[in-house]
Amino acid sequence: MLQIKGLVILIFSILFSEDLLSQNITCKITGQISGRDSESLILVKAQEDARHNGVKIPIVDNRFNYELKAENIEKYQLIFEDELLEGAFRPIDFFPENGTIQFDLHSFDEFENNEVTGGQLTSKMVDFEKQRKDTFQPKIRPIELAMDSLKGEGLVLNEKAKLLLSAAENSENPDDKNRLFVEFRTLMKNNEGYSKEALGYKMRIDSVHKEILDWQNEYIESNPDIFSYSLLLETFQRKQSLKNKVDMSILIKLYSMFAHKYPSHPYTNQIYEIIEAINTIEVGGRYIDFNANTLEGESVRISEVIKGKIAVIDLWASWCSPCRRLSLSMIPVYEKYKDKGFLIVGVGREYNNAEKFTVAIEKDKYPWLNLIELDDENGIWNKYNIGNAAGCTYLVDKNGEILAIHPTAQEIDNILKEIYK
Repeated sequence: MLQIKGLVILIFSILFSEDLLSQNITCKITGQISGRDSESLILVKAQEDARHNGVKIPIVDNRFNYELKAENIEKYQLIFEDELLEGAFRPIDFFPENGTIQFDLHSFDEFENNEVTGGQLTSKMVDFEKQRKDTFQPKIRPIELAMDSLKGEGLVLNEKAKLLLSAAENSENPDDKNRLFVEFRTLMKNNEGYSKEALGYKMRIDSVHKEILDWQNEYIESNPDIFSYSLLLETFQRKQSLKNKVDMSILIKLYSMFAHKYPSHPYTNQIYEIIEAINTIEVGGRYIDFNANTLEGESVRISEVIKGKIAVIDLWASWCSPCRRLSLSMIPVYEKYKDKGFLIVGVGREYNNAEKFTVAIEKDKYPWLNLIELDDENGIWNKYNIGNAAGCTYLVDKNGEILAIHPTAQEIDNILKEIYK
C-alpha cells in the first residue's frame, strides 16, 4: 500500500512539475555586427558539436534575424562560421524564451564588448558572469600574468618534462610518439612536470578555481532554475579535469534537487549518464553496454560480440587523426593475439552519412569489426562521458572489467603478454 501511495505521489509530482507545464518556445533572435565581415553564424545547442550540428544564419548588411522554435529552454550558442572553420572560436551564449533576444556582436578580439539582452534567464546569465568576473578576476589575473611571463621565458617545465616533451615531438614512431605524449600529459596532470616557481603559481591558480567552484555551487543551490542547471551540467562535464577541486557529494545533492524539479528536461538524463560514467568507467570498473549499427543498418549489441573475450572497445572517428593512428598501431597486436581469443571492436562516430567512415576503413584496413555511431543516435559518447572528444579506447577482460583506458598498443601488448603467458 505504501509503495502504491509513493508511486501515485511520484506520478503526481512528475505530471505537475514545472518543466512539463511549460509550452514550446518561440524565440526571435536578432542582432547587429560591428568590426567584422563575417557572412554567417551557426546556431547550436551548447552541448552539441557546432562542426556537425546546428543551423546556419546568414548575415546581411551586418544584421541577422532568425525565429528559433525549441521544445525546452536550454543554453544555446551563436558561433561565427569563419571562426569555427579556423578552429578558434568564442561562442555567444543565450537562453531562448518566448519573445526576443537582441545581440550586439563585435570582432574576435573585442569579444568582451558583445552585449546580449532579453529574456529572464539570459539576463541572469549576464549578471552572474559579471559578478563572477568582478569578484575573482582581481584575484586570479595577476597570478596568470606571472605564469605567462614564465612561459615566455621557457621556465614553466622542469627538466624531466622538457626531455619527455622533446622526445614526443621528435619521435618518428607513431606508437612511441603517442605513448610519450600520454606520459607527458600524465606528468602535467599530476603536477609533476612544473618547475618549482611555476608549480607555486599553478597551486595558487587552482586554489582560486576551487573558490570559484564553491561560490558557484552556492549560487546554484540558491537559484534552482534552468540557468543554474546548465552551470551544474557544465561542472559535471568538467569533473575529470577539475580533479579534487569539487566535492562529488555536493554535485549529487544539487543534481537530486534539480532532477526532482525538472524530471523530463534533457539536462536530467545528460547528467545521469555522466554520473553513471564517473562511477563506472574507470580501471577496475565495468564497461557500459550499448548498441551500434553495421553499415547495412543491423543493430549490434556490444556485449554479445565481446562476451567472454578479452577485448578492446575502440571509439574513434574518421576525422580524428590521433584516433586513427592509435587504431593502426593496434593492428600488429590484434594479429599477434587474435588466435588466443583477443578481439577489437571499432565504433566510428560520424555525422550526416557514412561516406568518410567507409573510406577510412578501406584506407586503414582494420581487420576487425567496425560499427558506426551516426549522428550520436545511440548516445554512446555521452554514456562514456567523452561527448566533447573524438574518441577513446578501453581494454576489458572476459568479465567486462576495464583493465586500461586509452592505452597505447605497447601497453595493450604488455598486458596481454601477462594474461596469455
